[in-house]
Amino acid sequence: MKTQRHSLSIIQVCLLTNLSTDEYLSDQPLSSEEKKYYDECKQYYYLTKRPLISVSDEIFDPNVAIESYILKFGIDEDCHQFRLQNFLNNICSMLNITTHDISIKNIQHGSTILETEIFGKLESKDKALKIRVMYESLTDKMQEELAKLNVFFLYMGSIEAFAKQQNYRSEIKLNPQFNRTYGPGHTYWVGALNDGRDRGDKPYYCPVGWQRNSLYITDKFRARFKGWCICYHGTKFNFGLAILLSGLKPADCAAHGEGIYASPSIIYACHPRYAEIKELEPKHQNEYFKNGKYVQFVLECRVHPSNIKVIGPETLGARTTIDSNMSNEEIEWVIETNAKKIVDFNDVDAEMICTGIMIRVTEQHPQSLPDSKWWSG
Repeated sequence: MKTQRHSLSIIQVCLLTNLSTDEYLSDQPLSSEEKKYYDECKQYYYLTKRPLISVSDEIFDPNVAIESYILKFGIDEDCHQFRLQNFLNNICSMLNITTHDISIKNIQHGSTILETEIFGKLESKDKALKIRVMYESLTDKMQEELAKLNVFFLYMGSIEAFAKQQNYRSEIKLNPQFNRTYGPGHTYWVGALNDGRDRGDKPYYCPVGWQRNSLYITDKFRARFKGWCICYHGTKFNFGLAILLSGLKPADCAAHGEGIYASPSIIYACHPRYAEIKELEPKHQNEYFKNGKYVQFVLECRVHPSNIKVIGPETLGARTTIDSNMSNEEIEWVIETNAKKIVDFNDVDAEMICTGIMIRVTEQHPQSLPDSKWWSG
């Protein structure tokens, strides 16, 4: 199969009635990192019934000038059965772009991986603005429509940032020696843990009822993150699967101001306003999450005390003590993001890093658990 040597604009595509996908298949194979990434994206797609959306943070930075931006689609379809023209016509309509805004670069094997250049005729700042508007228009409904086109992944940004993203992902590893199940009969303690290990200047309490899936960060973790505190960030089910793949978007509107919300209390962080309760379909109960019907994700994170810009009271209107280990007046933190619109927890230079995924899988609804009584008063 010959590699396509030139781009084809959609205005040309629309003039063709028998466009052959094979003409644009690239001989270049996917890298092992990219292939693994797409496999993970597919698992997300199968569970959530929507594509994983990823965007490079440079489109939010007016001081960064990028000459070329791409849209990269992962499509869960045999590339030899893929109808390119129909797909592109649907995408143009869905994303509200015109036929001269986009050009085909190549198609790679691995389901169907379609790379296009977007807004090639515009100035760099105008490209970034249009892509930002496009990204912010991707509502839940639109993501569902993309899924109907078998899109399991969509990336918006520069090709350089995408390559960098893959390098970060290739460095993420599970660190099973530090996996834990917390509770009586497992890893358990009462009060603040004093085992001599450095966890900054904030106390660390047992996250009873949760299972920790540890992530490898760096060989010199204790030296690199000396003085960093443990905190938790509750998240939606979809985001729990996606955050480590495409970064975390900070809160735009919040009671304490802009930034990422976190808490030293997993009891507070797992409130359904922060950590979505997902009822699993029967076919996924054994395949992905054993011995349970409901699942919640909370991210275990580390943050340097200097990046905690607000330590404030709870904002959920609780009428009783939330966590007996701490005051309701100091249970919510806002983490400084230095004006970043996308904070990548996989970047060791980020203001806040993710050290583990906390998972709670229960047969009964979490609202009926003892630690959840404060939800209703």
